[in-house]
Amino acid sequence: MEHDSCAAVRPINAAATWPLRQSVLRPGRPLTAAQFPGDDLPTTKHFGAFHGNKLVSIASLFIAEMPEHPGVSALQLRGMATAPAMRGAGFGRALVAACVAFAAASGKPLIWCNARTSAVEFYRKLGWEILGAEFDVPDVGPHFHMWRRVA
Repeated sequence: MEHDSCAAVRPINAAATWPLRQSVLRPGRPLTAAQFPGDDLPTTKHFGAFHGNKLVSIASLFIAEMPEHPGVSALQLRGMATAPAMRGAGFGRALVAACVAFAAASGKPLIWCNARTSAVEFYRKLGWEILGAEFDVPDVGPHFHMWRRVA
């Protein structure tokens, strides 16, 4: 797909993330499997990328210290998902850029995630680095801790 430079990224509520989280990240499992502890905290922020009026990519930011950097105020990117038909069109990139910008505006020095092994190259191209060895998330699969400093 062509890069869509006009991906509209805007805040959404937690419930708006659940259908895409479920279909992409927790297929075949109940919708409750897509609901994360802390989704409804006022400090948790959810963002969506839209193609027209259709929500096609989502990500959530939780205030959470990175295990490798205890004591450092940080945001954890969680629940990142893009509708399969819309991958490669720039929606995920726009969403990650918006999350990094939000982290910067919030004064957080770093942002991190548990990246699925299949998504490592996506994050690497956006300036994220692997930290540590691959690990398994039960019922989900292999992941790496990844992070980047926020300018």
